[in-house]
Amino acid sequence: MARPSDWVAVLRAGLSHSLSQEGCRSGITVNEKRGKARINVAEALGGGRRRQVPLPLDWAPENVDAIREAAVAVYRAIAAGRPLETALAPLVADTTSTQATGLINWPGLIEAFQEKKLRSGEIKATTWANVYSRRMRPIMAASEKATTPVQMLEAITAPWASQPGCRGRQLQVQQTAALLRWGVDTGRLPAEWAPPLDLTPYVGRKRETTAITTPLGISDIAALVEAIPDPKWRFAFQLLAAYGLRPEELQHLELRCGRLWCTYSKITSRGRTEPRPLRLLPCDPWAAAWNLEASYRADRLPPLRPGMGADCMGVYMRRRTLWTELRRQYEAQGEKLVLYSCRHAYAHRAHTLCPTLPTKFVAAAMGHSLETHLAAYSRWIGDDEVDAAFERAALSMAQAG
Repeated sequence: MARPSDWVAVLRAGLSHSLSQEGCRSGITVNEKRGKARINVAEALGGGRRRQVPLPLDWAPENVDAIREAAVAVYRAIAAGRPLETALAPLVADTTSTQATGLINWPGLIEAFQEKKLRSGEIKATTWANVYSRRMRPIMAASEKATTPVQMLEAITAPWASQPGCRGRQLQVQQTAALLRWGVDTGRLPAEWAPPLDLTPYVGRKRETTAITTPLGISDIAALVEAIPDPKWRFAFQLLAAYGLRPEELQHLELRCGRLWCTYSKITSRGRTEPRPLRLLPCDPWAAAWNLEASYRADRLPPLRPGMGADCMGVYMRRRTLWTELRRQYEAQGEKLVLYSCRHAYAHRAHTLCPTLPTKFVAAAMGHSLETHLAAYSRWIGDDEVDAAFERAALSMAQAG
């Protein structure tokens, strides 16, 4: 290993002395990253996590004092329980606007954004890991060159250039804008980093209409059950189809006083869902014949990774020949077959085959709000269903009169 330059040795010796005077014997070091100085905070000081604070200073002998003072300021911020970004405020104030992007501690900003999301209860840790985390990486990559929010949005959408309006691109833009807006609102970013109010140009518009996810027919459900060779995966599919479960909910089932309950809690903008008992639809004698509730045991289900229930089951189903054939048939009709088609089918049957069942009770049985239910499933209520509902209402009134 090459020996550090003389000035680097002087820097580190001086930093060690300054930190010891502050009561810190270890845990703060400095090194070079792509020509710039960087402060490293060990797990013991970083609350159980290693922290890295990039500085807007060249890794050069003329900046020895400035790097040492910045590292000491970072330790003081940690000792006082203040955000690390506040330790860099004097440095930020002394630099020109053309250097602005280099002054932003993007890793620290993202980490603080994550903590805010989790502490506020807006999302769960698994949601951050599975949804948000992957979209923070393009932001980090773009931050190396972007000096304005527009440049940032253009950089993070570049990989989606051939897919305007797609869901992945939309989420990337929305979460990037949310991070920037929160950073400005909390004073962690300069005001000029506020994202544009209109994000439409960055999301783009789809060039063609995509297939609509469709309910799975009863005959297709029965055929798939027969075609699934593994009893554990068959049992999992039967639960999805009979109770209209989300795939993730398979990992959150339990028996309470002989009834099957789902304890999954989904956090949305409309609130948090509560545990619920599962109910078969009165129109589904085929589901009742499966005797799922009486025969339920957790060990009858296949192994599923926490937070990845849909992915695990999706992989298994895509390996089934019949599932692939059905997907092609649905696509030929302009529709789309996915695991959620079992859940959609539950709602569709409830409204078309059990017309006297109030919508709010169907929503409660499925574990979401009435607003969510109507937004998701009202498109499947066609003219025939509306006419039939009006006829039933008229008949009921005539009988009552």
